[in-house]
Formats: sequence, C-alpha cells, structure tokens
Amino acid sequence: MRTSRTLLVLAAVIIAALTTPASQASAQALGPQRQFIALEPYYARLELDRGKDVSRLGLNGYGARLWINLAPFSGPANNLVGKGAIALFATYTPDQGENGFTTLHYGAQHDVFFVNRPLGGFIDPLLSVAGGAFRTKATGTDESETRFALTPGLGIRIPVANRLQIRADARDIIVFGSRMGPGGEKRTANSYEFTGALGITF
Repeated sequence: MRTSRTLLVLAAVIIAALTTPASQASAQALGPQRQFIALEPYYARLELDRGKDVSRLGLNGYGARLWINLAPFSGPANNLVGKGAIALFATYTPDQGENGFTTLHYGAQHDVFFVNRPLGGFIDPLLSVAGGAFRTKATGTDESETRFALTPGLGIRIPVANRLQIRADARDIIVFGSRMGPGGEKRTANSYEFTGALGITF
C-alpha cells in the first residue's frame, strides 16, 4: 500500500511536468545557475529495511553522481526534458563493525526541477526518479542479494560561487522481490536514504 501511494504521487508530478507550458521549459537557466555538467561526490545515510518486524539498520556510506543538464537538448514541446537532468550514480556503504552488511546501489536517474530558475537565484527544488540495482551482502559470508530498485526522491540544489553547488536529497529505495529478512519470503522493501553533496559544475 505504501509503495502504491508513492507511485501515484510520482505519476501525478510527472503528468504536471508534462503539461507545463512550453514557454516555461524554454526559459531554463544555464550559466551561473545551472551548468551543463556536474560531478557530485556525496555522503549517504541509509536506513536499511531488514524485514517485517525487524528494526531498520542505520549505515553510513558514500557515493558519486554525474549529471547532464538536458535543457540544451529540449525542443519547444518537450517540457519534461527541458526541465530536467539525467545522471549516473553509485552509492556504497561499507561494513561498519557490528552490522554485518555492505550495500551497493547504482543506476541512472532523472531529475526534474520544479522551477525554471532557482528561487531567489539559489534554491533549486527538484524531484528525482531512479532505476537500478541494489545489492546487500552479509559480511564474512558468500550470501548476497541483488534486486531491481525504483527510487523516487526529493531534493534541493544550491549553486554557490566558483562553479560549486550543494545538494541534499531524501530518497525511498524500493527494492522488488527482496528475500532479506526472517523467513526469506519475497517482499517489497523500502530503505530510506539521505544524502548531502558538494559538487563541481562545468
């Protein structure tokens, strides 16, 4: 039920973006506010879903994201492209002693900006939707699991001086067909991820 509500909200936002007037999409800002390419290393805090009736496991990790602003490639009728960026990402959480797990999450994502120019010139809210793989591995054993993950999220990007930018994201990593947890039955897992990035733009 929780996953269904998440997908309905996501669909509504995408439909709203598609129906935005084309003139707004063509006003996408480049230059000092949104550059063409950004490389963003980030810190990640993962709240790992370990199964029903089992407490979440908090893990610290790190990752990197490379995104390309799609505004230069958008035509006058392609609003969703013109208001967004596409990115490749990877996040890793190492074994931290007592938890006994490592995770690796990687894939591609599409960022859609809510406004054509950052609010006040520096606050840039966005919606992100990612698809990729999520792997969990029990340390000290050969037991591992890799499943498809759909990851919606919300974020804020703040451009700063010298081609730098700060970004914060909150994401729901929805893993389908996971057997992680008591009993090993297939289920849909929801792990929450919070990231903070300092990126450089080109």
